[in-house]
Amino acid sequence: MALQQGIPVIAIDSDAPNSKRPFFVGTDNYLAGKLSGHLTSMMVNGKGNVVVFTKPAQPNTKARIDGYRRAIAEHPDVKIIQVVDMQGDPKVVSDIPKRLLDSKTKVDAFVCLEAISCPEVADVVNRANMGGKITIVAMDTDQRTIDWIRKGVISATVGQKPFTMAYYGAKLLDDLHHHTPSPLKGDWAQSGTSPIPTFVDTGVFIVDKESVASFLQQNKGAASQ
Repeated sequence: MALQQGIPVIAIDSDAPNSKRPFFVGTDNYLAGKLSGHLTSMMVNGKGNVVVFTKPAQPNTKARIDGYRRAIAEHPDVKIIQVVDMQGDPKVVSDIPKRLLDSKTKVDAFVCLEAISCPEVADVVNRANMGGKITIVAMDTDQRTIDWIRKGVISATVGQKPFTMAYYGAKLLDDLHHHTPSPLKGDWAQSGTSPIPTFVDTGVFIVDKESVASFLQQNKGAASQ
């Protein structure tokens, strides 16, 4: 309705491609999944069994698992033995690794393609005195994840850039307001002379035990400003 009234609307962080929004500012989730897959493969030295936690019905995490599978296809000795639909429930998350560890199932890596799983996984692994013995690759940089990286239980995480999404998204929205293309609801994605992008990828990065201190220092500096 806003677009019909000439009011610019864009999608930030979570896309809504069927909404006719002019463009999306956020993470390329397919590439984020690929990065996680290559990172896992490197950390298990190209061979091992992996358990993945995700939300398969959610578009952004579906793109991540697609990217993840594409990455590990280049490492045939790295195998996904289970994909867990964590259903947004921490109890579902903690039950799975506990059951696998108790049954002595050979798991070389737990991988989380959304934010809330890996702190729960890390807690289970730590209680089993397996911290540092099993690779854990997380997603996002919430405080619990960073704490487990500092303790050496989570091996690394793939961080997104929500600050960049909001900051750059606001700048682009301001430009769209002052230089509104006509028609606003035009199919610019199919135009070779479009004045606006279809998708602005704000990128991802890796935080591990070697870089976590630098990450925290940068965040502290940004907060003070």
